[in-house]
This record gives sequence, C-alpha cells and structure tokens, in this order.
Amino acid sequence: MKLDDMVVAWVTSLLKKERVQWPEVLARLETMLGESWSVRRLAQPNTYSLGARLRDGRELPLAGWLEGLGTDGEPLEVRALDLGSRAPEKLPEHIAAAFASTQALVLALRSRGISSVYVLETVVSHRSLISPAQLVELALLQPHADRVLEAWARVITESNELNGRPAVEVSQVARYLCSREGAGVLDFLGGDLMSELQSTVRREGVVENIPEAYRSFFHTSDPDDFDRQMLGPDRQHEFIPSEERLYLESEATAQDFVALVEAQPFAREIWERIARNLNQFLAEGETPYTAESIAAKLRDGGPEAHRELPMGNLTQEWQGCCRGHGVEPIIPEALRGCLRLLGPTPEERKRDKGLLLEREKLRLKPNTEGYQMYLFRELEDAPPLLDSPARPTTEVREEFLGALREAESFAEQQDSPFFEAFKLARFVLESDALRLTGKLSPERVDALQEALKAAGFSERAGEVFGRKVNAVSDFEPFHPSEEKLRGLLACTVADVFGGMGSWNDQYFDTPEAHERYEQVSSRLFGTLRAFNMAILNAE
Repeated sequence: MKLDDMVVAWVTSLLKKERVQWPEVLARLETMLGESWSVRRLAQPNTYSLGARLRDGRELPLAGWLEGLGTDGEPLEVRALDLGSRAPEKLPEHIAAAFASTQALVLALRSRGISSVYVLETVVSHRSLISPAQLVELALLQPHADRVLEAWARVITESNELNGRPAVEVSQVARYLCSREGAGVLDFLGGDLMSELQSTVRREGVVENIPEAYRSFFHTSDPDDFDRQMLGPDRQHEFIPSEERLYLESEATAQDFVALVEAQPFAREIWERIARNLNQFLAEGETPYTAESIAAKLRDGGPEAHRELPMGNLTQEWQGCCRGHGVEPIIPEALRGCLRLLGPTPEERKRDKGLLLEREKLRLKPNTEGYQMYLFRELEDAPPLLDSPARPTTEVREEFLGALREAESFAEQQDSPFFEAFKLARFVLESDALRLTGKLSPERVDALQEALKAAGFSERAGEVFGRKVNAVSDFEPFHPSEEKLRGLLACTVADVFGGMGSWNDQYFDTPEAHERYEQVSSRLFGTLRAFNMAILNAE
C-alpha cells in the first residue's frame, strides 16, 4: 500500500471512531508511528507530519485539527474517496500509478448537515537552505537585475512547457517563485537559476553581488579535488586542472595519439607512464604492458585500436608528463584538430564573459533538516460527495475478485511470474487458513507463511507475504475487523502497478497479447482502487 493510501486509511479509521475515543486512538497511532512521525507539530526537521490546511489558510497538525472537529459533539459522517488520476489524460491510470501523488485522494466530512471536503497533498520542505523569497531578494540586489529576471523567466518557462505548466512572464517571476508551485520548480532549477544570474551579470561587465548575509547559502566546488588527491603529494607539480585538460576528439585515430606522444622529446617516459597506468587495471594472469608493447599496439593495431583503452587516462599521462617537465605539449599543426578542451577555451571565455568554469559556479547549499507533510487541504467549494450512497463492500469485493481471477489466468498463460501475486491476493480474501486479527508477532507471521506453503505457494510468495503483512500491523491502533485487515492486505499484495520491474513493465510478443494486457490491467486497477476505498471506509 502506498504511503498516500496509508495516510488516508489512518485518518479515516481514526475519524470513524467515537469522538471521545479520538485522544486514546491518536496516542496509540503516535506510539505506533514512532519518532520519525509527528501528529502534534508540523514541519518538524527530519520527520513526516500529519495535519490539515483549512479554508482560511491555517495549517494545523492532526491533533489540533481533531480538536476543532470535535467541539460540537454532533455525529460526524466520514468517507474516503478516490477521485481518479491527476496525471495527463493520455497516460492510463494504471501507468500513472507509478508516479507519486497522481491519485486524487479526498476525505469527505459532514456534521450538522454541513459538508467539508479535504484533498490529500504532500508538502516537502525546500531542498536548499535559501528560501524562494531570499533568492528573489538576491536577484533584485544584482546590478542589471532586470536582465537577471528576464533570464530566469526564460529558464522557468522552458522547464514549465516541458512539464505541462504555464509560461511565466518577467513581471511574474518573483511572485511565481514564492508560490507553492514555483517553490517546487525552484527545487529542480535552483542551480540553473544561480548560473543564469552569474552569467547574465558577468556579460554586463560586472561581478555578481553576494552580500555577507547571503554567503552562507552558497558554496563552490572544486571539480578537481578528488583527482588532485589521487595524484599524491610527490606529483602535484604535474596536475592539470580540469578546464585545461586535453581530450582526443571522437574522430581521432590510435595513430594520431601515437604521433602526439612521439612529438615530445621525452616520448619514452610518456610510454612508460602509460604502461604503468594501464597495468593497474589488468586482471590476474594478463601480460603487463611495456613502453614498447603499448606503443606498438596503438601504432600497428589499426585506427580503432585505442577504443578499448581508457584514453582519458592516457591523454592525462601524456599532458601530465609534459607539465612535470615544465613545458606545454608540442602539438603538430596537422594534429591540432584531434584535441579538445572539456570546458570553454580561453578564447571562448574572452568572447563570452558569461561562460562559467565549474569551480566558479555558486551552488546552493542543501537543506539538511528537511521534512515532509501530509496535509488534508480543505476545498473552497465542497462538492456534494456524501449525497450519493456508497456501493456495498460485498459488491465491490466480488468485482475485485473477478478482476484478480482474470489477471491471474492471463498472467499464467503468458508465463508471467505475477500470476502468483494475483493468486495470493485472492487467497488472502477467500481462504480460511489465515487469521490476521491480533498482534502479528514474528512467530505468527512464520505460521502464516507455513499456511501459504501448505497451499502450494512458492517460497518467493511467502517472502512477499512476509513483507506486505507489515502494512496490516500499522492498523493495530484502530482495532480493525478481520474482514478489513484481509481487504487491506489483499489490496497491498495486488498493487503491482509501479515502475521498472513491476506489472507495468511487462512485455508481450504479440499485439493481441498486449491489447489483452491493457484491458486486464485497466480492469484490475479500477477494481483495486474501488475496493481499497471501500475497505478504508469499512468499520
């Protein structure tokens, strides 16, 4: 069961209890969740927290929200609902399920005839130490701030268009980045925006302005630190900074590299160093290279002879040896087109002052005290979700079982290992050999796994069951019925809709089989979600 579903299930189960029981049940939930969760305070560093955002904008922890809901003493009608996928229309719902927060899960409440609807949202703290408002302030402090905002509007709009979000005009940049959506965009584009700020200002002939109060939000990174340490103290005079390192162009041949080495007055020393470098990576029993053998291999082995070698290491030995002798490599005129720099050349940087070296880039320091909040956001205009009666659980259960049988049969015909997952979900719902109520100690789980083995399930199915049954333990604070526990576990086992390696990642040889797979998957996913909601709302 996905964490979103678990949160909805916990809160629904709690609210369905009598109001006088809420404090006791909340205390049990708090104990079960442990220190990594908070139900009494929001935005706690390094924790998940539960709460609600009301129409007036207030954000309350779960405990505070319950206090407000429990004031009038009137009966509270509660129902969890799944309003379907929030993913792009062209993406099937069972495929969209692989992505977080694509299902619109809501909680509908009614007391004294007044309805409220809350949609579950996940709020994650900023990835960077600097806040969106502070980053905007920094941009406005720059010389030519208007040009910086123009550059930011372009970068944000390009990203938004790729992700189905609206374009952002220059006049909207500051307000957008401080919005909830913009702050999320900033988490992914923060580094790009800072690079644009630096490049834009430098193209105007000045340097970026970072006041003292902002400097703690940034750091620079030396891309050569690791390589410098690996070289050792006795060879530091040979070190080549990354922006000065020369690499072979893809069109260069092995013979071109031989000519570059032979053009140096100390060519034999270079070949000896190359041989030593390559010998580090030889498997036991392989013949070591010598200066003569590696030179001959590259000279006589054809134009592609160097493709199997780590040429970055070899060119570094060539250039480093030259640096150790205090000279620049001799590069014959005919071979100048065989080499390139990894970064911008000095000539390119002279023409475009906005080209940054990696060591010059101001990088955002990460927020090391992040948090994640699950908030039930109250909608402004609550749709009448409670006016239509819920479908009987037994009816939805039979539809789910039918979809499981169909999926099991199809998967078995296609030799897919997922057939056993569908069979196991049915077994959980239908078998008398399992009892889930009460504390699920390791000994009880072992006994349940033995029951699976006796029913013909594989050892792998038993292992999967052992992992999935932990989800049932998370409902102990609510003392649920056997029927509800079985339903929750069956939904957890049958939820095979994920990313790589999941049911969504299955491949079939024929178009007919693939078409059938899509039909089976769509039906299974729809009945799974419907039954999951029915079970969450069961007493």
